[in-house]
Amino acid sequence: MYKLIAVDLDGTLLNSYSQVSEKNKQAIKNAKNKGIEVVLCSGRGFASVKSIANETEANNYAVCGNGALVYNIKNQKMMYNNFISIQLFRGGQL
Repeated sequence: MYKLIAVDLDGTLLNSYSQVSEKNKQAIKNAKNKGIEVVLCSGRGFASVKSIANETEANNYAVCGNGALVYNIKNQKMMYNNFISIQLFRGGQL
């Protein structure tokens, strides 16, 4: 029995129009009805993932920013983050 399904957005869950098909929405609903946690994963930022999570009702957890952020949507809390420091971003050294 599966306990969790982690699914990528772009090129996997979303079609070429960046929409979730009814077939995929139904598959997520079926998984949830079986007690399986569905987690959306993406290189996108959280705001973009959150809207898709709400649309698909896979809205408990999300992995965003290529794994740099794990967010508990239900409790609105960051569970993990590993962002690049502003110094490194600006070309400095750590």
